[in-house]
Amino acid sequence: MVLAVESKGLSIGYLDEEDRVLWVVKNVDMQVREGEIYCLVGESGCGKTTLGSSIAGVLPPYSVTRGELIIYGRRVIKDDLRSYEGVRGKLTSYIPQNPGSSLSPYMRIWDQFWRVLREQGLNEKTAKERATAILKTLSLGQGVLEHYPHELSGGMLQRVAIGLSLATGAKVLVADEPTSSVDAHLKLQLMRLFKDVRDNYGVTIVLITHDILLAGKACDRVAVMYAGEIVEEGDSISVLTRPLHPYTKLLVDVVPLLGFKKTLASIPGEPPKPGLLREGCYFYERCPFRDEVCLNHVETQVIDGRRVKCWKPLVDKTTS
Repeated sequence: MVLAVESKGLSIGYLDEEDRVLWVVKNVDMQVREGEIYCLVGESGCGKTTLGSSIAGVLPPYSVTRGELIIYGRRVIKDDLRSYEGVRGKLTSYIPQNPGSSLSPYMRIWDQFWRVLREQGLNEKTAKERATAILKTLSLGQGVLEHYPHELSGGMLQRVAIGLSLATGAKVLVADEPTSSVDAHLKLQLMRLFKDVRDNYGVTIVLITHDILLAGKACDRVAVMYAGEIVEEGDSISVLTRPLHPYTKLLVDVVPLLGFKKTLASIPGEPPKPGLLREGCYFYERCPFRDEVCLNHVETQVIDGRRVKCWKPLVDKTTS
């Protein structure tokens, strides 16, 4: 098994006004296999975008890091040292949440492809053929190259952003909430598109989303994040149909098509804020299955090939 991404005890934080580190990703151990679609899912503020940004190499310079992050055998983070030379934009590429804002409004789509492809030593004719071929696999015609970003729909802009990432030759694509700006029909199209991209180009995709249903349909494996930690990780079907962590179960239950309830449910309370975390289980106050032991005790267990960070996982409870 070839690992595209591996983290060991990775923590990422930001300094507040008093120079205290607010850790938004904490002690994450993760292995992303080559050629898979791996999903980071959770509520807003759980740390999934920060973790994805570390993989893509787009962490802000004022961030603080601990632990290790390895991309295809290259150690890009080692405690407070970071080096993405030869990795960022070559091995990894970032597809932003709002692709329209990442594209220059003053340049045609072709000009933006040309800026990427000429760095690979291609002449203009070959680069245009390459760009056209990429767009074709994304169900976009060559005519798109002559348009400006404002002339394209949200779904077309998302495909262009994917195409530009493929044009870099990157082996790991990090897609941050790629369906947030499109309707339900286009969501399904984009999910199928990511699978086609993975199959046709052999890339590894790290998909960031708050939509667990989307994660189940698009991804091979799912990592559920809460308060900066991965609380459950496993194959997508098992995580969706037999969640082990109470938080995962509540995420599933708020989707009417998946949960027990016929009416729309919600997760009580609010996630904890960085810097206000105590010892023990971070989900304790919101957990309907807690007991007194859970308050100060948390344990990572491996059950049926899945990892779950919980003292009393829901082994006997399912959503079926």
